[in-house]
Amino acid sequence: MVQVGDTTGDVNIAIGAEQALYQVDAFPFSQPSLTVEQARAQPARLLQARYSVADFTGRLTELEQLAAWRDDTSAASILLLHGPGGQGKTRLASHFARLSRERGWQVLQARHASEPSPSPAGRPGPAADGPGEGGPSAGVLLVADYAERWPTAELLTMMTDATLQEQQARVLLLARPAGVWWQTLVYRLDRLDLPAAALPLGSLADDPDTDPETLFTAARDRFAAALDLPGGQNVAPPRALRDGSGFRQALSVHMAALAAVDAHHSTAPALLDTPERVSAYLLTRERDHWQTLHANGSVRTTADTLAHAVYTAALTGAVPYDHGQDALTASGTCTPDQASQVLTDHAVSYPTGAAGAVLEPLHPDRLAEDFLALTTPGHTVDSYSADPWAATAPQRLLAAAASSAGPGAAAEPPVWTRTAINALIAAAARWPHLAASQLAPLLTAHPRLMLHAGGGALSALADIEHLPVEVLEAVDSQLPEGQHTDLAPGAAAVAARLAPHRLATASNLGEYLRILHTLEARQWYAGLRSQALESGHQIVTIRRGLAHSNPVHEPDLARSLSNLGLHLAAVGRWEEALATEREATGIRRRLAQADPATHELELVQSLINLGRHLAEMGHPLEALDTTEQAVELYERLAQADPAAHGVGLATVLHNLGVQLAAVGRHEEALTITQRAVDIRRRLVQASPATHEPDLASSLSSLGAHLAAAEQPSEALRVEQQAVEIYERLAQDNPVAHEIDLASSLNILGILLAAAGRHSEALATAQRAVDIRRRLARTNPAAHEPDLAASLHNLGPHLAAAGQLGQALIVTEEVVGIRRRLARTNPAAYEPNLARSLANFARVRVEGGQDLPAALEAVQESAEIFRRLTQALPLAFDDLLRVALDIQADILDQLGRTEEATRIRPPRL
Repeated sequence: MVQVGDTTGDVNIAIGAEQALYQVDAFPFSQPSLTVEQARAQPARLLQARYSVADFTGRLTELEQLAAWRDDTSAASILLLHGPGGQGKTRLASHFARLSRERGWQVLQARHASEPSPSPAGRPGPAADGPGEGGPSAGVLLVADYAERWPTAELLTMMTDATLQEQQARVLLLARPAGVWWQTLVYRLDRLDLPAAALPLGSLADDPDTDPETLFTAARDRFAAALDLPGGQNVAPPRALRDGSGFRQALSVHMAALAAVDAHHSTAPALLDTPERVSAYLLTRERDHWQTLHANGSVRTTADTLAHAVYTAALTGAVPYDHGQDALTASGTCTPDQASQVLTDHAVSYPTGAAGAVLEPLHPDRLAEDFLALTTPGHTVDSYSADPWAATAPQRLLAAAASSAGPGAAAEPPVWTRTAINALIAAAARWPHLAASQLAPLLTAHPRLMLHAGGGALSALADIEHLPVEVLEAVDSQLPEGQHTDLAPGAAAVAARLAPHRLATASNLGEYLRILHTLEARQWYAGLRSQALESGHQIVTIRRGLAHSNPVHEPDLARSLSNLGLHLAAVGRWEEALATEREATGIRRRLAQADPATHELELVQSLINLGRHLAEMGHPLEALDTTEQAVELYERLAQADPAAHGVGLATVLHNLGVQLAAVGRHEEALTITQRAVDIRRRLVQASPATHEPDLASSLSSLGAHLAAAEQPSEALRVEQQAVEIYERLAQDNPVAHEIDLASSLNILGILLAAAGRHSEALATAQRAVDIRRRLARTNPAAHEPDLAASLHNLGPHLAAAGQLGQALIVTEEVVGIRRRLARTNPAAYEPNLARSLANFARVRVEGGQDLPAALEAVQESAEIFRRLTQALPLAFDDLLRVALDIQADILDQLGRTEEATRIRPPRL
């Protein structure tokens, strides 16, 4: 846990003591100013958000929404502020940060570790009137820009650390897109119990609080003052601004105002009727500055070479000195012996506040992207001449990254790789000729470059409508199979973009189905459960028709049905999942009878899934019978080929142990589960990363079975092993392992209480509840049963800790949940309802509270257990005795001793 307090320097968050993931600084509220001479030399500098030359106007609706998010009572939450480049995200975030500071919030900024650190002189400190001077702050607001460019795991780490405060915490992310990468991130944030929302920033034309002409006029007057050009206040808004063509963003209007004022002072006329021409004008003024510096001897580097350095910086962003030299050489800007001088001269116009960093790019970003586009041949802006040098500069700059991305490559790519690809994609999204002349040839020749760019870049690439689909096909062919934390959202976006084209050009139905299957798998890995379910339904519909026409397609239908069953279960549609897997199992059983060698293994897989679904739906005997069939088949397969079937045998043995315990056959469950543990321990020795999650699962079950077999010390030891493994796995990948961690914590809490370690038991049970409550908010159908299980155990722990009032509330809550579940599926949920009714009664008896309600609850519990005992005496006879004991205790306290004596079961 990282506490962020008074921050006057960096807070570097590290893995161990080796590699920092991100840095935290005080938010830069200070507003540096430019002299008139500096502004006239480089007018574009007046556009930078840090100077705040143009007053902030409008966005009242968004400010109200931001304030409501900040002032909500939740302990921590995340908000994504998103919109295209130039929409005004940075200005809005800065204004909101200033307002938040005035309300007593401590405001910080987070930067990825790949960004150079600010120099001591340039590092912002807290404002003199900020919180921390005389008392605690109202909360912590952390702002992070370019969120879509952060590696997913590191972004999650930053947000998790930021919210682990002893006061309210808010993380405001800024990003251009909010597509698949954000949907996937929200899914993971939900699993981490971090509420997340998105706030789209609309175009200027949609803002009811201002209009382009008003914004132009206000900015015009401020720019005229900064340039000391009194006549600038008389410049009229261009006609194009009035009809809204192209000038829908705040930055576009500000750029138009600045260019108009500066051009009014110039003797050369300028046509400023489009945003592209405005950019061309401002960039021409930058080049004038380079030429002036060279002419008066301030720099030794020519304007042409400085242009190449500025182009390189627009791709690389600020980098450490040595890497800056390498970048200039790689792009062909200069020779190695000239690089030092070029870097020195570049810094005259573009100084960086980062310690030891060089190649500060043009700001704002949109102007840097326009410079890339206008410098590259192929555009149609006649007022700006392209440079043939730029036609192949990105390929040269990224050549080293391309070689490091090849199969089997061991070298790390240059530090600028991720930034350069993201910058090129962002520019190409607005400039079609860049997509055609830069991105397309680069990624067609080196598609593996996108493996370095991250999921956000993949998503942005997929969104470029004018990018040829052949480029995406080349990139798609290099994406890794299976789950990949950073690339999964982008891989899903690429698959979704390619699917319509692929489906339209599929040569046969088999290819059509393979395309849908790829889409389904990518959606599943990205956590897009509903979309994966929809794709799975389409596949099953097609394959059902094929199998109806020709039985040769039945194996494929069964495979797709089994996948669909898993999708349905993942969203809590258990009845449909069960029916779907029954159908798949029926097909495979018939096929295996005719051809065991070909179809028996898939039959076993269906039997395993079917057994799980049956158990979830409250059919324990049928679940047990189904899983025993799977074990019998797997035992035979494993005897013939132990190496090939060890993993599957361990899985089915684990499931059998769970289902034996469910019907009260605890000694058999213990023996079977120990076999699964032994197999999985051997597998872990060969491949820990692959098999540790399964070992933890079997250890957790073994702990429960040991407790039922009255081996409490061994049970506690084994369960602690399981929790230790899950803790480590969930820290690296909470999405995959937090559900299982909660299950193991649930069992561990029970075992700790049995050992008399009540305070530890309570803390452990509360953790399980916290995880499951968060998951249930996201998907109640899938996670409410698990939440009820953890609440069921938490109630007695609270009572044992003397927190009777809270115990009463919790036991009432769990009865409410389980009663509702039992109405929809009595077979699945009535046994647990009976358990919770008994708990409800016990807590009230022990506290002497509300005995009539306790009596009513335990009578209902006993009635349910009587009915269940008739079918499964081993599973429910002891539970019935417990309920009757509680009922007798209540009757005794109510003075009804004869009734108590009559129903109390004999002592064993």
